[in-house]
Amino acid sequence: MPTTFISYRRDDAAGYAGRLHEALENRLGRDQVFRDVDTLQPGQDFVEAIQSRLGDCRVFIAMIGREWLDARDSQGRRRLDQPNDYVRLELVTALERRDVRVIPVLIEGATMPPVESLPEPVRPLARKQAVHLRDDAWDHDVDRLASAIAGDGSPVTRPSPAPALPLTSLSLSKIKIGGAVALVVILAFFALRRDSPPDAPRSEPSIPATSAPTATTAANTTASKATRGQPYGVALPGIAEVAHRSLIFTVLSASVVPLGNGTSELRLRVRFSNEGRYDANAWDDSFRLVVAGTTLAPTSRLNELARGHSLTQGIVTFEIPAKAGKATLQIVEGRRTGELPLDLSTTNRPADDENADAGDGLSRATIQTIAGTPVALVRDGDLSVAITSATSRRFVNVVRLRFGLRFTNAGRYAASALDATLRVAAGDEVLAPTDWSGALVEGNSNATTDVEFEVPPSAKRVVLRGTIRNSSGEWPIEIP
Repeated sequence: MPTTFISYRRDDAAGYAGRLHEALENRLGRDQVFRDVDTLQPGQDFVEAIQSRLGDCRVFIAMIGREWLDARDSQGRRRLDQPNDYVRLELVTALERRDVRVIPVLIEGATMPPVESLPEPVRPLARKQAVHLRDDAWDHDVDRLASAIAGDGSPVTRPSPAPALPLTSLSLSKIKIGGAVALVVILAFFALRRDSPPDAPRSEPSIPATSAPTATTAANTTASKATRGQPYGVALPGIAEVAHRSLIFTVLSASVVPLGNGTSELRLRVRFSNEGRYDANAWDDSFRLVVAGTTLAPTSRLNELARGHSLTQGIVTFEIPAKAGKATLQIVEGRRTGELPLDLSTTNRPADDENADAGDGLSRATIQTIAGTPVALVRDGDLSVAITSATSRRFVNVVRLRFGLRFTNAGRYAASALDATLRVAAGDEVLAPTDWSGALVEGNSNATTDVEFEVPPSAKRVVLRGTIRNSSGEWPIEIP
């Protein structure tokens, strides 16, 4: 039976829960970790179902993200306050069992909820020592957590790949040969080590296809056979960002390295900003380069994950003709493509692609304010909507319009912001929001929320339309 139970809320930590499950299995052994991937079925007895799922587990991990405490149902009620909420049921059941060790695990920079914010049956959780899982120290933090689960104080670490030995890459323990042959192999190995010069470099494991790009990529290995010239910087266009849903690609710098064999290497440092909850690919497959009518694939072998709500950087490389003067970088996601024109001539500045950019996700964003004073949009009966702010963020392929909205409910009963329909008319297109969570507006109160639209980059003037039942209103906008 599994010894460790991972509890999480799907819209708060699903990606991290799967990643942690795999990491703990690698350290503790297969079938030692249980992650609930199914919802409770209609008609099930909640208490019996939760007790059955906990089974014989001795460690209960409560994964807590930034939205764990205040997650709400479709009616705007906090889920943790509902007696039949499955996360609450799991917690209460675990906390009531003296033979189960409860460990809060904090992700995405979340902090332990204060005791007064928790419902009474869950408040003992606030007294538990929490473990932080950080993206930039993931393996170290999981090692500490696995050691805590083991409970005996002995360190438990991730399995490391076997080094590439001069004689063989296979583990001797897996070679079913006689003891005499094994002894010969071991003696031969130490003889080779003894005869090697003291400062001879050890052979390093080969870089797998999933490794982050370093100076030793496939492209650089090819380039090392030729005489590499002096790298030089390449100018970027004023807007060098492409947005594909929650993933934003920002080209931070570009350089060209002459290879001396009729080709050059184009090096692009790219920042991947993942604004979504779930992990996304940060890899070569998102990039293509068009040079003189020929479409080139990258040579960098970049294949990583951009974790949810995080930033990461990587270097994408292309082998190009030495005399190439112009190129178009294509950044592709599904059927969507953003094209970035590149002038490959020298700027007489040194290359700086080796220097990571320390800015945040907005450090190179092109953001402009459209309006900063409230503007009434639509009213019907007791419910009205006003625009409190409007900004535009320009990308190569789209312009994102973000509106701050204030809903006012003058009636006695609660209303939903989703009672209003919001659209943007851009030329012949009428566009729905790309990001809008809505809000619950209690009686005789206000509520604020944001709504975001994506319009074509060529749009100069659009109209925001609001409709509540039989009433409608419009607000024309000039896009900077």
